[in-house]
Amino acid sequence: MEAQERYVLWEMTWPELEAAMGEIRLVVIPVGSTEQHGPHATFATDSARAYEFSVRLAERMYPEVLVAPVMPFGVSPHHMAFPGTITLSAETFMQVLYEVVESLAEHGFERFLFVNGHGGNRPALELLVQRLRRELDVLAAWVSITELANDVVQRGKVAEVIGHACESETSQLLYLAPWAVREEALAPGELLEQAYPHASWWGPVHVAYSFDEITANGALGDARAASVEFGEQIVETALNRLVEFVEAFIEEGEFEELELEEEEEE
Repeated sequence: MEAQERYVLWEMTWPELEAAMGEIRLVVIPVGSTEQHGPHATFATDSARAYEFSVRLAERMYPEVLVAPVMPFGVSPHHMAFPGTITLSAETFMQVLYEVVESLAEHGFERFLFVNGHGGNRPALELLVQRLRRELDVLAAWVSITELANDVVQRGKVAEVIGHACESETSQLLYLAPWAVREEALAPGELLEQAYPHASWWGPVHVAYSFDEITANGALGDARAASVEFGEQIVETALNRLVEFVEAFIEEGEFEELELEEEEEE
């Protein structure tokens, strides 16, 4: 099988990138974590999903999308009770990504998309994209793979509470990076009784729980129901929808530039 055409920064030399810069209109930055994912998924889960998903987006949208290296560390203090988890503070996480974008913007890139694989990164990413627009005058957005295909996830789930090392996330991993799944160890989440009414990890009242207070084995949902087919449905639906967004996101920039040129001519 012939390799797909794609622009991935790690796979290129600087002369190759320089030659491609006239075609590239969006830089995608995969964002993940290095944290526990129950007894059956490796610490790479979030980062591997984000990276492999981003590469597939670049293949679909070649030559307009460049994939930057994955950010392998996230905001994961709530997983620190499980050995091996590595966390950054929200401030450090945002600053590292800010400087990544700052570097790439200096080379002339103006549109950025963070593909996020870890729920704990969401508040920081929301603040970051606002800061990037105000301070660097670039447009940035962020997206969750799972949220983009949430209707598919809800139809296919078997457990009431999902969201971490569950049938959805494990299925995505089986499709995108099967090496990161220990199929012989697939297990349901061992949920613990929560201390406060209406307050849990999934809301509606949000308390600063540690994940070992939510689940004894670090998992939610039921990964025994995971499958490559379910993962494909989630990932491909998310890709289809994200392509629609990206097409509009990069066209908006051209429209703004055209309006500016017309005003200058007048």
